Amino acid sequence: MSAKNGAALLAFLAGAACLAATASGGSRRAPSGSWGATGIHLDVTDSGGTLDYDCAHGTISEPLVLDSDGRFDVKGLHFREHGGPVRENEENRGQPVRYVGRVTGDTMTLTVRPEASDTPIGEYSLARGKTGRLRKCL
Repeated sequence: MSAKNGAALLAFLAGAACLAATASGGSRRAPSGSWGATGIHLDVTDSGGTLDYDCAHGTISEPLVLDSDGRFDVKGLHFREHGGPVRENEENRGQPVRYVGRVTGDTMTLTVRPEASDTPIGEYSLARGKTGRLRKCL
């Protein structure tokens, strides 16, 4: 391959990479895997995530796409738990919530807020690679 052809190939590949980033919106996502702190564990996946709290659990129903400042605002459900046995015919369909936060390096701030309220259920600072420290309801 000549130097001229090699340069042309390199320019083509660089252009293709730029087009691929533009087609995908050039968006970043929160890194997949475990994020944790006292009272919370979050497992981020490509499609959303799952959370465990001391006396609750939750789901995130969409990818954690970050804006240019590392912020995200995604929908999900929050399921309150209680100590003792589950009662017959007891249902818990979950409460619609927004998971709002920011990722900076290996730290994530996270606020869980019911969709119809400005009062947060909880506010957390999670570390990437940590499993969280939970004390489940008894």
